Amino acid sequence: MTAASPLPNRVAFLDERAKARAVAAVREFESHTSAELVITVRKQVRSYTESDMIVGALFAFAALMVLLFHPVEFAVNWMPIDVIVAFVLGFVLSRTLPPVRKVFVRTSKRREAVNIAAKAAFYDLGITRTTGRTGVLVFVALVEGIVAIVTDTGVTAEANQAANDTKATLEAALARLDMRTFAETLEKLGSAFGATMAHADDDVNELPDEIV
Repeated sequence: MTAASPLPNRVAFLDERAKARAVAAVREFESHTSAELVITVRKQVRSYTESDMIVGALFAFAALMVLLFHPVEFAVNWMPIDVIVAFVLGFVLSRTLPPVRKVFVRTSKRREAVNIAAKAAFYDLGITRTTGRTGVLVFVALVEGIVAIVTDTGVTAEANQAANDTKATLEAALARLDMRTFAETLEKLGSAFGATMAHADDDVNELPDEIV
């Protein structure tokens, strides 16, 4: 197995040390199987403006309740402006703090957005062009906290199942910013792929090993 570079317990997935560890994981994966692995990391796959609007509306409603029912009297002429300012504050807060936004976006909706982005990236990155159609994309969406895995038509059903079985572990590692566990999980996945897609001596590395 490729020697793992030392990593702290928590490290950003786009840190140079994390990128180096990801390269080692890809090479270890591919040493066991004919499949070609690509890892890509995106900060966020869509804006979720509807969530920002909800937070802004909640802030505006709270401000209106204060203006109407607080014992202190407020100038009526300024109330519309106060409500608008509260809305903008809530909107900006949601926009700048992803954890706030995630509260108002269902996991299923985030997962759907990530899956769509992953399938688009699969084609945009040319992963479909491998000789045996054995490309595998591990797509990491940081803000969403979701990992999607897309495989080409040459990947066996058993290997596909093994990939799906790892997603929960990969997402748990992502939530902890635990690149070490993330990489080790992918390395073990290579052995699982090798059971039905064994590595051959004449296999050619057709896709990049670096995070793209």
